[in-house]
Amino acid sequence: MNEKQWGGRMGIGTSSLILIFIILCLTIFGLLSLSSAASDWKLARKNAESVKGYYEADSRAVEFVAMVEEALSRCSQAADEEEYRRLVKEELGSFYQEETGIVQTDIEMLYGQMLHIELKTNRKEETGYEILAWKVYHFVDYNIDKSIPVWTGD
Repeated sequence: MNEKQWGGRMGIGTSSLILIFIILCLTIFGLLSLSSAASDWKLARKNAESVKGYYEADSRAVEFVAMVEEALSRCSQAADEEEYRRLVKEELGSFYQEETGIVQTDIEMLYGQMLHIELKTNRKEETGYEILAWKVYHFVDYNIDKSIPVWTGD
């Protein structure tokens, strides 16, 4: 009677094992998806902070350029180039390099970056300046780990 009862049919234990395996697989894939989503969320937040920091620095840079433009317009009434440079030096102070005629500043951003603004004063230009540089650079030196832990057989 035992052979007739169980012969050829799958037992209830095998279907339970398959069901447990499927549930385990779905749980693992769900956790991997959750982990991936959390990582993507962190990256998106960091990217948003970086973009926000850049545009805040860019806004301050535009304000700086407007201040320089206003100062240069006040100095444009100078009689000669020497007086013009002296007046610009008085107006802009340490931002102005008299020997090169360059006005520059660095605006700090997030993650060890700076926005560098460099303007060349030019009385012939309508605005009184020419933009030479408007770029982001890293001011913090960071060390890259170049060592690779390779097993040498020892």
